[in-house]
Amino acid sequence: MKIRTVFIALLLLACAVPTLPQTRGPADTVKAFYKFSNARSPVFNRRHIESRKRWYTAELYRLFLEELREQTEFLKQHPDEKPFFGDGLDFRPLNEPCQANGKSYQRSQSISRTEAGKNRAYVDVKFAYPKVCTEESIYYRVNLRRLGGRWLIDDWTYSDGMTLTREMRKN
Repeated sequence: MKIRTVFIALLLLACAVPTLPQTRGPADTVKAFYKFSNARSPVFNRRHIESRKRWYTAELYRLFLEELREQTEFLKQHPDEKPFFGDGLDFRPLNEPCQANGKSYQRSQSISRTEAGKNRAYVDVKFAYPKVCTEESIYYRVNLRRLGGRWLIDDWTYSDGMTLTREMRKN
């Protein structure tokens, strides 16, 4: 009888463990975001914002919606001009191919460094060509906040020190 009770308790515990909320660390959150985002269109529209919403803080999400409204108004007034995110928003530098030794190379993407505190984290994403290309690597810093037990993206800091949110507000 005791063995049967213990077996049932272990079986229930084994079934319950996978249903517990799973939280990713900051680096895993950024990897998952880029994997999702890189597989989708970079065109900046409502669908773009909504499809990535689960990774954003409420403030970043609000700023994207505000930028989309401004972009829509801009296009009504200036239909022949390109809006701020006219080339799309893919959260990476332009991926212009590098030509070396008669071959064409694309930038690779990797997590290079993570700094994490209790409620803030910074994950550096490195975009680099192979060594045969002489171009410098580019680093974007993804700024995250821990809210409700989850790491959410709050902003991006570019290699030149400018942030995405500052650029949107400045625009």
